[in-house]
Amino acid sequence: MSKTKGINMPHNPVEYDAIAEQLFAPVYPVIAHAIAERTKKREGRLLDAGCGGGHLAISVLREGAFSHLTLLDENAKALKLADARVRDELTGEACAPATLSTCCSDICAPDLTERIDGPFDLIVSRGSMPFWDNQPAAFKNLYSLLAPGGVAYVGGGMGSSELRRSIAAKMAEIRAQNGGEGPSMFDSSKSKALKTEDYVALFQEMGVNCTVIANEEEGRWFMFEKQGE
Repeated sequence: MSKTKGINMPHNPVEYDAIAEQLFAPVYPVIAHAIAERTKKREGRLLDAGCGGGHLAISVLREGAFSHLTLLDENAKALKLADARVRDELTGEACAPATLSTCCSDICAPDLTERIDGPFDLIVSRGSMPFWDNQPAAFKNLYSLLAPGGVAYVGGGMGSSELRRSIAAKMAEIRAQNGGEGPSMFDSSKSKALKTEDYVALFQEMGVNCTVIANEEEGRWFMFEKQGE
């Protein structure tokens, strides 16, 4: 799999959020559970990079007992939606983080590590890689933001092939009802994500061990850890 597959979405964050709520709700808990099982990170400080509406962050929080959450996105409207959703949906739940912050920034920004309240024990990111203009800079920033022993889980996918088929069918139904207009699967030719072998080479250059999860069920993910000091 050379490109991360995703969804063609409107640039308006409110419209994007509505589609995420309508179509993707079953996806996030599946991915969050896989993250918890693979990383073994269920507490500490959590960062959702390219958070969109905050859906994945909420599901990851429900898998553990994180004390802090930071939401990162370059779109201020998306951040506002995510912040409100986390606060509203987790009110009264034991998994609600004690502290919550937001950072409006491009993940590739050279000063990101100075502007965000790191470090983090777990960093997650789903579906934003295809939009990163500078892939090496983004991954170097993420690695720099990890606490010693921290793990990042970055990539894209629909949780399972069954969920992907179900979402594709619902998209087709929406388009049929709207004269062909509506969401569709992302055109990978427009993706800025690299080939898997290029990421492997990047991590080797960084001196970082990386586990690649790439299959039809889960999509494509990169899991990497900062060694304890």
